[in-house]
Amino acid sequence: MDMIDRRIVGALVEDARRSIQDIADHVTLSASATRDRIRRLTSEGPVRGYTARLDAVALGFTVQAVVDVDMAPGTDPVAFEARLRGQPAVVEALHATGDHDYIVRVLCRDTAELHDVLRAIKADAGAAHTATRVVLDESVPLRPRLP
Repeated sequence: MDMIDRRIVGALVEDARRSIQDIADHVTLSASATRDRIRRLTSEGPVRGYTARLDAVALGFTVQAVVDVDMAPGTDPVAFEARLRGQPAVVEALHATGDHDYIVRVLCRDTAELHDVLRAIKADAGAAHTATRVVLDESVPLRPRLP
């Protein structure tokens, strides 16, 4: 990945709906050369797709929480992760080192839904213990790290 590819990726991260011509002007290439690079970056490189960023509160999800999860002994991690994927409120799950097995981020409509999600993680997914922290503010929202 050269400097031009990095600038193209940066432009796409900033606004993936930019026109090819606009990106080409930004990186001082022709539109066809820019299109070819974007295709290559998408098919074999770091660009995995394009998505819309949503405002959770505007969609009615006013409670965001981070849940530390300790799995019960003997719980199958593959099955646990599959159960998390099946839970619509779970928007991210990280298998990490440290004091807990997983760090799970959930978006809920209210605390009643959060309560239900926590019960499901324990009863259905096989968590032995959870520790929940409600998010007050996204001080640094999730963002890509550019090369």
